[in-house]
Amino acid sequence: MRGLSILFPVLVFACADGAGDGSSLSQASVPTTLSAGESAATGVGSSSGELASTSGAVTTTSEPGSTGSGSTTAVEGTGESTGSDPGGSTGAALPSKSCNYESTTYAAAPQELMVAKGSPKQLLFTVPGLPDPGLVSAATLRFVSYDSDHPGEEGVIVVNGGAPIDLPAELAWTNLDHETAVVITDRTVAGDNTIAFGAGSAEVGTFYRISKVALELEAAVAECPAPPDMPMGPAKAVQLDFNAATYGKRNNWVLRCDFGEGYAFTAKGDQGALDCGKLYDPDGTRKGTATFVFKDLVPATYEITIAARHSANRNPKGALFVVDGEAKRVDQTKGDAITVDTWGTKQLAGTIEVVLDSAMESESDSVTWVRLEPQ
Repeated sequence: MRGLSILFPVLVFACADGAGDGSSLSQASVPTTLSAGESAATGVGSSSGELASTSGAVTTTSEPGSTGSGSTTAVEGTGESTGSDPGGSTGAALPSKSCNYESTTYAAAPQELMVAKGSPKQLLFTVPGLPDPGLVSAATLRFVSYDSDHPGEEGVIVVNGGAPIDLPAELAWTNLDHETAVVITDRTVAGDNTIAFGAGSAEVGTFYRISKVALELEAAVAECPAPPDMPMGPAKAVQLDFNAATYGKRNNWVLRCDFGEGYAFTAKGDQGALDCGKLYDPDGTRKGTATFVFKDLVPATYEITIAARHSANRNPKGALFVVDGEAKRVDQTKGDAITVDTWGTKQLAGTIEVVLDSAMESESDSVTWVRLEPQ
């Protein structure tokens, strides 16, 4: 289902800086309900949804599964190629192999595009390590789309800056994941390939999610690329506290070690005596970042929880936590103790970052630890 909305923030004046950070208080744990954020890269491309400069017809087939999801192949162009040795410099041509080239974010959570008609925003994916196009006899783009339910106007795909291709869509795919394949023979380049997903032509705007982007090639290569090394075994919970974070504008952060588990918070007042690192030297903005890097995560869905010192003088808009590129805010104004909030769940794998981004507003944000718990 598609929905676009505009949020109008309400300006709230916080209490004086440092309120609630200078006395010893009891601790509690209270879950908080959060609202989702939005992230999309900006690129240039047509949003008409029309396929240009093609020499063959486009056909679509759908075989929905028992759960309502299915798979689709869209054929673009003739797709014909001799597959012969392009230069003859190596002697006899190598036999053609079917190889899979995954995007750099293949194991990451889906990217979401929710924009108005005509928006230049795009979801960008990079597929590295492709061979010379002369060695490629066939190329297929494979991905999973969610809620692609407006045929002919859902969105467009742009491969390496070429002509736009209609994003396959069917009414039956409403609120469903759908495995999709689009033939893109003669559109690949050697090395890094950029796959962009852009806005469609629907008057109500565009909403869909894309994940698991990869290219499947028939190519005369000696070896297919080895799949990326991924951590194996059962997923385990992992937690990093505020001392493990890397701080942007450390001078605006107070790292307090004398209060329960301790916590970090942004400030601009006379808080130097509380900073156990003795690096607090505020510039008057309260702005900064705290980055937590989690490595070697086994692919799984994780629940993200955050502990922080709540206080009435915290950011009235909520502390902005960005988990592997997805932003949500956490209300830290309720209560007056170290409290555990639930950010939400997300599919994570490999190395990911959780960032407390306190550079958006000149208000105080806090963090004690960040925990990832497999579900």
